[in-house]
Amino acid sequence: MSKNDMPYRLSEIESNQGIRFSHPGATPGHHCPMHTALASIRNIKGLSSLVIGMPECSFYSRYVMERPVLQNGELHYTYVLDSNEVVFGCRQGVLDALEEMQQDGAKAIVMIMTCIPALIGEDIAEAAETFSADNETKAVCIDLAHYRRNGYEAGFYETYASLLQVTGRKKGISRQVAVLGPSKGTEADELKQWLREDSYEVLEIEAAFALEDFAKVPDSTLNIVTHIHFLSFARKLEELYQVPFVFLGEAYGVGELKQCYKDIQTILQLSREPDFAFLSLAERLEQAIKQQYKNSRFIVNGGIEDVLLLTKYLTSLTMIPCLLHVEEYQVWMKKWKEEIVKNGGNPLVTYIVRREIKEEVLEEAGFLSRDDFRFSIGFNTGRGEAVIPAQRSFLPSVLGFQRTYELLERLKQLWKESRHAAL
Repeated sequence: MSKNDMPYRLSEIESNQGIRFSHPGATPGHHCPMHTALASIRNIKGLSSLVIGMPECSFYSRYVMERPVLQNGELHYTYVLDSNEVVFGCRQGVLDALEEMQQDGAKAIVMIMTCIPALIGEDIAEAAETFSADNETKAVCIDLAHYRRNGYEAGFYETYASLLQVTGRKKGISRQVAVLGPSKGTEADELKQWLREDSYEVLEIEAAFALEDFAKVPDSTLNIVTHIHFLSFARKLEELYQVPFVFLGEAYGVGELKQCYKDIQTILQLSREPDFAFLSLAERLEQAIKQQYKNSRFIVNGGIEDVLLLTKYLTSLTMIPCLLHVEEYQVWMKKWKEEIVKNGGNPLVTYIVRREIKEEVLEEAGFLSRDDFRFSIGFNTGRGEAVIPAQRSFLPSVLGFQRTYELLERLKQLWKESRHAAL
C-alpha cells in the first residue's frame, strides 16, 4: 500500500469523504443505509414505507421487509423507476404510488430515496410535501443514496429524525420526560424512580415502539437521550420547539455522568440528589483501570455504533488509540474528534470492509509495538494482542454508571486473562 492510499488520521477527517475503505474491493453487502432504515421502520407500529429506486433496490429491500403488508396493516411498498423515468423523472409516478398507499390504508409513510433518483436530481422531498399538504396521510422523504453514505448508521438516525415531520407537535409542553434509547437495568430503574418522585411521567422509546407513542415525545419537558441513534431527532426537536435534551449516552466518564445527572436535576428542578448504586463501583474501578492501562494501545475494528464516544473515554484514561473503524462522520461529531485529539489520540480512521487488516496499516498506526499492552475491540488481528469480542453493540442495554462499570469490568477481566496467559 502506498502512502497515498493510507487512511487519514482522525484530525484530518472533516466528512465521510475522508474515510477510506480498508481494501479496494468491499465484501458484498457493504453497507447500504436503506437496510437499517427499513429495519428501524419495521419495528415502528403504524409506520409504512416506500422505497424509490431501481430493481436492485426493490430486491434488496425484501431481505428486510419480506412482506409488503405487516400484521398491523403497515404497508411496505417499492417504486421501481422505468427507463423513461430515469431520464425524465418520476414525480408523478411517486405521487400516484402515495395515493395508492393511502387508499390501501397507510396513515404515515417514510419515502426512502436511493441512488438513481438522487443522481438524476429528482426532488422526492417536494413530492412528499405536496402530497402531505393535500391529504390526511402524511409522507416524509429521507435521502439514503448509498454513494453519499458510508454505511448503516445513517439509516437509523435519519429515520428517527424524519418522524418529527410526520408527527408534529400536539399539545405543547407537558410534565413528561422522554427516555430515547435503552432504558433497562438497575440504573435505568433508579433514574425513572427519581423522575417519578417529582410527579413526572416517563415515556420510554426504544428500538421498537408505536408511532402514536413517538408522537408524544415533542410534548416532553426534557428528552434524555441514551443512544446515539436518537441524537439527531433530539437536536432537531430542540431547534424547532426548544425542548431541551441531555445526551446521557455521550457520557462514559464518571465525572461526565455526574454532570449529566446534575443537568437533569437542574432542568427539571428535582427535589433531591440522585442515588445510583453503580456510582461508587464505577468510580473506584475507573481509577484502577486508568493506572493499569496507562499508555496501552488499542484499535477498534468492530462496528461499534458510538466508536468516537468510546474512544474519547478510553483516551481520557490515558490509553492510545491506533486505528478506528468509523462508518459515518457528521459535522456534529466534531467536538468528540477534537476531544480525542486533545487527549493525545490521533488514530488512523478507515472503513474496515474485510477482516484482514494490512500489515502496513497497523505498522503506520503504531499498533505493532511490543513495548506496551495492546488490545482490540472487535476481532483478533492475529498480531498477538488481547481481544474484547464486539460487534455493533458489545455492552448490555444499560445506561449511566452501570454501563461504564460493565465496560471497566470487561477491561479488568481482559487484563487478568492477558497477564495469566503471559505466565
